Amino acid sequence: MRAKCSHCVRVSTARELGVSGLQELIAQFYVKPDNLAIRYGMRFEEALEQELLANLSDKVKMPQERTLDATLELMNEGVPVIYQGVLQGGSGAMAFSGRPDFLLRSDYRFEFGSSGLTARQVDGWNGGYTAWDAKLSSTPKPEYQVQVGLYADVLRELGYAAEQNHGLILGSRELAAFAVETLIAQMVQDRNAYLKKVFSFIDEDPQRVEDIGELICDASSYCDICEYPELCDHARREANHLQLVAGITRPQIESLHRSGVKTLAQLATREEPTDKLSQEQVQKLARQARLQQHTYDTGEHIVEVINAAELEKLPAENPGDIFFDLEGFTFFGEPGGLEYLFGYTSIDSGEEFHADWADTRDQEREIFEKFMHDLMNRLQTYPDAKVYHYANYEQAALKKLAERYGSYQHEVNELIDKGVFVDLYKIVKAAIMISQESYSIKKLENYYSFARASDVKEAMGSMEYYDKYLDAFDGDETLAENLKRQVIAYNQDDCASTLALTRWLRSLVNRDV
Repeated sequence: MRAKCSHCVRVSTARELGVSGLQELIAQFYVKPDNLAIRYGMRFEEALEQELLANLSDKVKMPQERTLDATLELMNEGVPVIYQGVLQGGSGAMAFSGRPDFLLRSDYRFEFGSSGLTARQVDGWNGGYTAWDAKLSSTPKPEYQVQVGLYADVLRELGYAAEQNHGLILGSRELAAFAVETLIAQMVQDRNAYLKKVFSFIDEDPQRVEDIGELICDASSYCDICEYPELCDHARREANHLQLVAGITRPQIESLHRSGVKTLAQLATREEPTDKLSQEQVQKLARQARLQQHTYDTGEHIVEVINAAELEKLPAENPGDIFFDLEGFTFFGEPGGLEYLFGYTSIDSGEEFHADWADTRDQEREIFEKFMHDLMNRLQTYPDAKVYHYANYEQAALKKLAERYGSYQHEVNELIDKGVFVDLYKIVKAAIMISQESYSIKKLENYYSFARASDVKEAMGSMEYYDKYLDAFDGDETLAENLKRQVIAYNQDDCASTLALTRWLRSLVNRDV
């Protein structure tokens, strides 16, 4: 997956080549990739292993040593399912080494039953194996297919590849199978592009860190599986890189680079169009860059109103208004995640926080329907009341829940269509510019002096806390309750901040541009 990132390719290749000074540099910034997606992916794989062991007993084996020879030994014995094996080789100009989650004998087929993953024998064995990888995702992403294609290619070169379908075991507990020829053909195309980059870099004969080029990745998609995201961030700030500009895109950066604009400070003074950007687009990016550069230079947070008409669209405050924030957990044991916390602040009886918590699907339905019931009653009392939130998550989640349970579907869609839900992010982006690297609500809090009380600082942080809560749930009630209180406090901060943001935006209506 990281092979898609030219920065990762050059740094990792230079590391293997022993480029002088690189090891000392990257050692300062090394971070072992570790996040919820990685951890839950490993748990999913381990759960599948345990199900196979329980269902198939001695038909499932792991090599005694993590080596190719030990894996080949099990294949030669004809073990039906091999897990945590090692494959090395392949048809490429460089040897591939990897660990397929499962190698399945060609006369067996995986299937899910009442006791989880199992495999059944369907015909005679011809000596081959198919490769399978477990992915928590509900879709067989192209990069996952390439990974299986690498395994299939090695098996073919070793003389052990089955002609049956190889594939993926998905988090939705479905099997995604693909023809071996298709998998290998897709993989070869990606591998050739990767090897071309590697050999081209080797031909440059890099000797020093400076020979590697810019130590900044051009796409952040893979930073959560990289060992060196902090190296990128350090280099980005040292270089005053255009990636720091809030909202800028990769094509825009490339176009600006071609026109000679390499830094945020240079962009701040740019007026002329580029080969791909109109003058208006450049001027908008330049304005954002000027604001940020001002904050870098002085530490002062500044805001500019760029479209007062958008601010004027904000409704006047209504006593029935609520300020709403949902917390969801992507890695719930069933597809679609769990919306585990509904929180909102009301103002009709002074600022009052309301929160409902769910640990199960039944409880999720209960708190969703309670929220919708209370909202409909509130609108009876305050027909012009609005539900304020930041970004689209809340609306999307309510639509998903209404569809999941066949409950309040008409009401959710009607309230959204009638503008009862007000997405403040859309108003912020259309109406103002701030001197920050992002337009998250946490960055906006610099402007309305909002002080958070919770120890949890980011949305992903709340998911980490919820994950720890789940771990403590059955064994340490005191710890679980403490973690639950912290997540609720974080949600309360978000709701209070949404209220403060709404009032601050109204205060800008008559402000000069």
